[in-house]
Amino acid sequence: MKKMLQWIKEHVSYFKSIFIFSVVIIVFRELLSISKTISFEQLGNIFQDLALWKIVLMFLIGLVAVFPMIGYDVILNKILKQKPKKMFLIESSWMINTINNIAGFGGLVSIGLRSEFYGKEKDGKKVVQALSKILIFLMSGLSIYSLIAFFLVMFGHTNDYLQQYWIWLIGGGLYFPVVLIASLIRKDEYIGDIDNQTRAGLILTSFLEWTGVLGSFILIGLLMGVKLNPLQIIPLFIAASVIGIVSMIPGELGSFDIMMIVGLSALGINREVVIAWILLYRLFYYIVPFIIGIIFFIKNLSHSLNSRYSGIPRELSTELAHKFVVFLMYFSGIMIVLSATIPEAFSQLNWLKKLNPLSFHIITQLPAILLGFLLLIMGRGIAARVKRAYLPTIGLILITLVYTFIKDFSWGVIIFLSLLLVIIVFSKRELFREQLVYSWEMITVDGIIFLALTLLYIVIGVYNLPTFPHHKNRFISFFFFPSEKIWFSGFIGILLVTLFSYLFIRYLEGNRFKMGSLLDEDRVLSLLTKFGGNTDSQLIFLGDKEMYIYTDQNNEETVLLQFKTLNDKCIVMGDPSGKKEDFPAAVEQFINEADKWGYLPVFYEASEEVVMFLHEFGYDFIKMGEEAHVDLPNFTLSGKKMKSERAVMNRFTKENYRFEVLTPPFSKELMQELKQVSDEWLGSRKEKGFSLGFFSENYLQRGKIAVVKNQENQIVAFANIMPTYTKEEGTIDLMRYNKQAPSGVMDYLFISLFNYMNDEGFTYFNLGMAPLSNVGTSKKSFIQERIAYLVYEFGSRFYSFQGLRDYKEKYAADWVSRYTLYSRKSFIAYVMIALLIIDNAPIEKQKKMHGVRRILRNRYQR
Repeated sequence: MKKMLQWIKEHVSYFKSIFIFSVVIIVFRELLSISKTISFEQLGNIFQDLALWKIVLMFLIGLVAVFPMIGYDVILNKILKQKPKKMFLIESSWMINTINNIAGFGGLVSIGLRSEFYGKEKDGKKVVQALSKILIFLMSGLSIYSLIAFFLVMFGHTNDYLQQYWIWLIGGGLYFPVVLIASLIRKDEYIGDIDNQTRAGLILTSFLEWTGVLGSFILIGLLMGVKLNPLQIIPLFIAASVIGIVSMIPGELGSFDIMMIVGLSALGINREVVIAWILLYRLFYYIVPFIIGIIFFIKNLSHSLNSRYSGIPRELSTELAHKFVVFLMYFSGIMIVLSATIPEAFSQLNWLKKLNPLSFHIITQLPAILLGFLLLIMGRGIAARVKRAYLPTIGLILITLVYTFIKDFSWGVIIFLSLLLVIIVFSKRELFREQLVYSWEMITVDGIIFLALTLLYIVIGVYNLPTFPHHKNRFISFFFFPSEKIWFSGFIGILLVTLFSYLFIRYLEGNRFKMGSLLDEDRVLSLLTKFGGNTDSQLIFLGDKEMYIYTDQNNEETVLLQFKTLNDKCIVMGDPSGKKEDFPAAVEQFINEADKWGYLPVFYEASEEVVMFLHEFGYDFIKMGEEAHVDLPNFTLSGKKMKSERAVMNRFTKENYRFEVLTPPFSKELMQELKQVSDEWLGSRKEKGFSLGFFSENYLQRGKIAVVKNQENQIVAFANIMPTYTKEEGTIDLMRYNKQAPSGVMDYLFISLFNYMNDEGFTYFNLGMAPLSNVGTSKKSFIQERIAYLVYEFGSRFYSFQGLRDYKEKYAADWVSRYTLYSRKSFIAYVMIALLIIDNAPIEKQKKMHGVRRILRNRYQR
């Protein structure tokens, strides 16, 4: 025996799992049984005859009737001397009692569930003792009502039909006195040992429970307009309930229904009215509270699983719920508009009609068009996860529900809208964005849907013109429309929706918040000087980009990102600058903040280190080219390979050309001379910015400038040395020469720079990127990179990609890959277009944009 008990203790978790699984099976079977007794078509007809306020009141009566049962759980936790959170207690109790109402078995199911929910942290014996006290008093309320009903039958003016149930009533009535006496006499820990307050509380709770059961049935009948005598109904209802409990039939199905139908018919109530009465009672006392209980069950179960598995289940479920609700809203909107556009198709093809979840029978053209397009518009807000879309979407669904109740009651529509409403409420956590940035991707998707539906509607209108030659074939018959007047009302709806769409998008956009802040030169310089930078860091001083500075836990500014915003894309130039240990935290913070405000970062010309980190954030990447690095300590002009470069250096030396490195500050005369060289080099071309420097005195004053001078001491070529705020890497930005410069001047300049930077202690020289170099050369490369390879191959006739690679190959000891990373939510075509616009926009246009931004910046929050 001891071995058996020990084995049971060791495998108690398995028994609990079997119990829970059994309850699920029982509940599922009983729901199927109830569904067979409920005719949704009949309920629809019943609701059409009832006023809305009566239906709402029945709903509230059902909820109030269930509420007293929470008293059992309050008393149980008091006996166990534990204080669970009030919300947990209410939700758990509601769930247990409503499941028990469906499952039945004389309250045994509720005892098992209470043990699972409240007894985990208590000794098993104490839990069993406490539950036994609850169990014996569960039916005391029904027993008290049995005694009352017995006296009504024997001594009241009841129908003769009710006299036959006196034996059941006296049998049920004896239960309470027997249990009460047993609890008073016995001193054991299971039935006895109950203080008077606990005993009174259990009796009162049971009495209120059965008052709720009986009261809900009678009140629903009164709201239906049934002429009834409560003194006649009470004995019949109690007798039917006692027989159902004794038979242990879940939910008292079958025997209860038969007794009530026969008994109420004998009392002179129409049989059809009785069936409707029982249907409504089943719905509002059993089904509706049970659905709420299931919601509580899912919530508690998800909380438990979420805690166990580090929050992944909640994130996954809310993400799936969000995607599902977006699909439902878009799908429903499209189907409703189509049903209003080609009504004949929906009437002729049953499969198409079944696809429409909101298929109204009496809905007019204007509301159908409005509702369909409004669902699409609201769907955009939900799809974009914007907080502002939540309440308007809830309002639209509630208005549609009211419209359904009033105009065209349909169970299918009500269930669908209720499901949609629940999912939206459940996925509210997914709506975290503060604003909508209406991206090109969104405009494309919405534009295709809206334009296709609108064009189809216009085509239908043209086809139905009296002057249009109609064809008699089956397909074209779908285009027939009831009348021009109805079509015109729908067209007016489309115009109204267009206006509403614009206003709603503006509402979702709010006061556009711009990421980052304008350049603060002192803050940036302080950060770069202290923590270092890279070859792109100096580009921030061009002033054509915003800055984003990360502050660590010690409130110290440690990382800088420079970026420019176009549409919803924050295009970050190069790798972050500053303290490398903080790069992951800074990039993560930037991505999260951008996500909050509806932007999608794009990282342009990023290193492999950034690629590996961002890949974990769901970023895709495409190789943009390779960067040429010159090994300065080992660079030499000796050898056959460098023969032509040695010749260039000898020639420039013989002709008395000089290489000099000038240190700021520079005089106005020098800047003017450099400007003339730059303008001559540019010719008719326009300056570009973002990833390249442009001629700006303020920018050039921030670093050394390497120049090549001729025999007359005139500057014929120059390059500004970019401060990298590190001794490891050196590079230049602007490379300009005039028409007087001899051929090979840039080779002379570069070789001189290599020698100079090697003397300065730099490890390598960055010659910059060769665009599309070694991109997509493998058959296994990404399709985007394979397309880029074609651009590289065939684009060389317009832009010398290969020539640039070959030129840098002379000096490069190593090639380092550079990538563009973008969110999977972005279309790669739009990412490339954004890069093309930003990277190639003439600087004059950018300055104008900056000017406009300064004028309008008071409209934006920063």
